[in-house]
Amino acid sequence: MSAQVYLLTGYLGSGKTTLLQKLLTHLQQQDDKVVVLMNEMGEEDIDGEQLQGFGFPVKKLLDGCICCSIQGELTEGLKEILQSLAPNRILIETTGVADPIDVVDALTHPELYDRLQLSGIVSVVDASRFLELNSRFASTSTLVKTIRNQVKYADLLLLNKIDLTTPEVIQKVEQKLKELNPLAPIHQAIQSDMNLESLLSVERLVKSYTKDSDPEKMVPVQKTIGRLSPMDKLKQSLGLRTSKPSLYNSIDSFSYQFTGPVHAEKFEDFLYALPKSVYRAKGYVLFHGKQELISFQHTDNQVHLFPFENFGPKMVAVFIGEGMDQEKILNDLKDCYA
Repeated sequence: MSAQVYLLTGYLGSGKTTLLQKLLTHLQQQDDKVVVLMNEMGEEDIDGEQLQGFGFPVKKLLDGCICCSIQGELTEGLKEILQSLAPNRILIETTGVADPIDVVDALTHPELYDRLQLSGIVSVVDASRFLELNSRFASTSTLVKTIRNQVKYADLLLLNKIDLTTPEVIQKVEQKLKELNPLAPIHQAIQSDMNLESLLSVERLVKSYTKDSDPEKMVPVQKTIGRLSPMDKLKQSLGLRTSKPSLYNSIDSFSYQFTGPVHAEKFEDFLYALPKSVYRAKGYVLFHGKQELISFQHTDNQVHLFPFENFGPKMVAVFIGEGMDQEKILNDLKDCYA
């Protein structure tokens, strides 16, 4: 029997992990064998720590994007999951910069083809930022293509964070989403709250690939194993662009280990002052005079801070962006100790 695969995609900070947490809470009430596979771009795992305690195995793929640089690891990881855990459902949360076409390419590996069933691609869209992202990065064709593909190839669209914008903007976003994908149902949400049975019963919009199929809606089957070719690996090691352009090639990430507690107000000001080149910042920090660890999330001008009872994660900050001035960011961060 094939394992059902649900692919959760969407740009950085759209609310994928929040949706995944709610989905796992829902699945705890069902007698299903579920495995979660999470992909983080950096060397540090932040979001995965928040999934501990649900009672489901969590496999993490770090320091790369499963749509390109570690696509082969996704294939190998899925083979291992199927062999050792034999799940009924596999939930895959991609990085915010993953192109779903390339992820599906890995899922359709010949060794996995008859053991996996892609039940649906669910794309989470930040209603408050979608229009800006579409125009702000107009000169970065790879990013625009990726954001649009996350919508275009979705079987279900979750229009999230509608409380952070106006009805007029929501209407414009919905219009754009329907232009890109006229078939996928759109669910409006606050904090990724939706009818989860609707998500679990999602149906693929592209079920067969015939000669009459619209080529714009076709998802290509596996053409290669997914790992970079020896020449592309050599180019990558020299800092040169590989033959397969991807958003991950232009987006960087780095992490910082805190050496102690920081000043709460200074740290919050630091997050709000992060430059536009930082697309996402997240991690765990300890404030002076507080005992509980604080989980923080930053996306553009949105900052969220909340206590995190589990003190297991190490105090770390992860930054994801393009053209970031790492030295300046770290110097500003270290000023928060004073």
